[in-house]
Amino acid sequence: MPGRLILIAATLAVIAPAAAADATGSAAAADAVAAPGSGSGSDDMGDQELGGQVGLALGGDVTPGGLRVAGHYVYKLTDRDWFDSIIAFTYGGGSPQCFHDRTGAFVCTHGLVDGDGVELVGELRHLFVAQGAFRPFALAGVGLGIVHFGADGVTGVAIPIHAGGGLRYAIATGVALVAEAELVAGLGILGHGLGAEPQLGAALTAGAEVRLR
Repeated sequence: MPGRLILIAATLAVIAPAAAADATGSAAAADAVAAPGSGSGSDDMGDQELGGQVGLALGGDVTPGGLRVAGHYVYKLTDRDWFDSIIAFTYGGGSPQCFHDRTGAFVCTHGLVDGDGVELVGELRHLFVAQGAFRPFALAGVGLGIVHFGADGVTGVAIPIHAGGGLRYAIATGVALVAEAELVAGLGILGHGLGAEPQLGAALTAGAEVRLR
């Protein structure tokens, strides 16, 4: 629980200043887009980009957590909006944590970094006005994944909703560092008699993106 609260705070810390920056006025936004090399990210970002990120996912109960490795294909929709196609892998651990309670119901109490998962995600990334060399953005999307807790023989399908924010920092022509923080909430359908169970988690990742064209 403390780990989830930390990532929630990190996500809000990214989104709040980004939203405030976007409200500075349309004139500032126009200047940021029009000035090449100004750090706005609009001219630096191509129509298509390829990236990779690594970090930490936090889960619990029947939501997997652990090392998060993700690949990104980013496609430009408008000057401020990009579509991000993601494949993400979660590698956790953990001992058996599922059992029958006093009522006979089968329950699982896995830790924050237990279990494994793979997920395909489609996200909309909205870029805000640049703040110096940094370009903040908000993100939201939906995924379809498989969750697995090998020690308990529990496997299922999850449909999580993603929401969060991030920062982009161009370090060279066509190359940028990217960091993201997001919250995840959705529904999973799991075997072993569990049925429909909530999926609740968070993730903090960082990596790089390279312009394709």
